[in-house]
Amino acid sequence: MNLTTTGYKILVYSSLLLVGFVACDKNNEPSPAQKIPPKILSIDPTTTYQTIAGFGGANQMWGTTFPTANDMKLAFGTDETDLGLSIFRVRVASNPSEWPLIVNVIKEAKKHGAKIQASPWSPPAALKSNGSDVGGYLPEENYEAFADHLNDYISYMASQNADIDVISIQNEPDIQVSYESCDWSSAQMRNFLKHYGHLINTKLAAPESFNFNQSLTNDMLNDTDAAANMDVVAGHIYGSGLAPFPLAESKGKEIWMTEYLMNLNTGNAGAPAWTSYSEDAKWNETMQMLNTMHQAMMHNWNAYIWWYLKRYYSFLGDGTNGTVSGEILKRGHAFAHFSKFIRPGFVRIKTEFVTSEALISAYKNDDQTVIVLINPGTVAITNIGLKIAGQSPSSATQYVTTLSSNREKTTLQLQDSNLIIALAPKSVTTIVVDN
Repeated sequence: MNLTTTGYKILVYSSLLLVGFVACDKNNEPSPAQKIPPKILSIDPTTTYQTIAGFGGANQMWGTTFPTANDMKLAFGTDETDLGLSIFRVRVASNPSEWPLIVNVIKEAKKHGAKIQASPWSPPAALKSNGSDVGGYLPEENYEAFADHLNDYISYMASQNADIDVISIQNEPDIQVSYESCDWSSAQMRNFLKHYGHLINTKLAAPESFNFNQSLTNDMLNDTDAAANMDVVAGHIYGSGLAPFPLAESKGKEIWMTEYLMNLNTGNAGAPAWTSYSEDAKWNETMQMLNTMHQAMMHNWNAYIWWYLKRYYSFLGDGTNGTVSGEILKRGHAFAHFSKFIRPGFVRIKTEFVTSEALISAYKNDDQTVIVLINPGTVAITNIGLKIAGQSPSSATQYVTTLSSNREKTTLQLQDSNLIIALAPKSVTTIVVDN
């Protein structure tokens, strides 16, 4: 007998018996993989912040070509495919002969429930120090005549069923430019507000600084009489200015961002054309826009108004730079994640979620809770469990926009007592929960 062969057979036989024994031992069955608990996004509707006035866009400020009725329906309507804007910004022309030109487009905005915010780029030239629509300043002896000019505009629009809800004193008073403009110092605007602001027959906004310069505004807010005549603290965020404004809040003033645009600098002389940029580059800039919207809301601002609503870099194509006139653009779909779902009168509420990437804000009215989640990063954020204090929603509606999708609608269902959310890279998501 070959001992080596015999030993091998015995070893194999013993091993088979052992394997069979182990396989039949229920105590050694592999346990199922343990589920990773979701990261909880907590919403607290009892902790409230600012009331939202709205999100908007501007009319073309010069010329005679304005958005069409269909454009205005897409921009301000609230049907499934509309953008849901709720504020329309227009110009107060220095020459009253131009006022009739924008009546119809204002009425179209009003038809869809929009507020109208009007801004002068210049008082009438005859009232100014240099007799020109460009530059110069408004002498104090002409302040009352300028107040009359604003009221004439308000009265004319009211007579045409195109009521103005908010009017400002001056667009960007703190920057000197080569187009229609007027210089105002903080002291000059304070004095106008103090002595003539009460004469204006609608809500009054000031100062519309080009970079939301708080020092320009503080002089007005710290003067009791001037502050009493100012309803809205307004400004733009070109270069800077996107910050909390506790003094404005303490004085009970709404804070409106009334103008901003991003266009990959294609408006500059000699710059590359919009069509030379990739869709990815344009989407990256849109993500930056969404970031500014999120910051504005987290700073307790009440309104956010983009520049022209119909432009190749905006919400609706204007037929230039490869766009189709009147077609909703990617940037419009992204903006709608705020404008369409967070309606005027919604109140921002508290959110808690530990992550270094996601930008999250939440809002409520009597009927709905709306959560906007922005993932600016290149990695997906998954397994987020939504919890709303005092509510037990069984489902929610989710809308997602990415480089390759536009407000894609799905329904979130409960998974082990949680509504589970996943955020795609470079995406914006809005979740609507019925209260």
